[in-house]
Amino acid sequence: MADQCGVSEITVRNWMSQKTIPPLKQQLIERVMVQMPAAQPASSPSSIPGVQVDASLSLTVKLSPELYSQLEAKASQQGISLGDMVAQAISSLVNGEPAFPHSLKTRKVILPPQS
Repeated sequence: MADQCGVSEITVRNWMSQKTIPPLKQQLIERVMVQMPAAQPASSPSSIPGVQVDASLSLTVKLSPELYSQLEAKASQQGISLGDMVAQAISSLVNGEPAFPHSLKTRKVILPPQS
């Protein structure tokens, strides 16, 4: 997008983060944005309570505090950060693999007979 607008990547990042950028650069970005095709809404919106996704040029996921805590705890159990867990899930989606193959495994435990 920076190349299309003729501005630096940091300018685009600042604009996407809603930070102040010089008015001329703001106009250049807005001009390119107007020319871009509008994102088509998904055929079925997210039905997961507490999750709101905005996927335009970046991906923003807003979670309820409860859901965030649950995901953070799951990541912690796996010994990774929440960001790494999300990155793994996205990578798995892109590669067509199960997001968390280790969580799909079952273990059979054989207990010794009681005496």
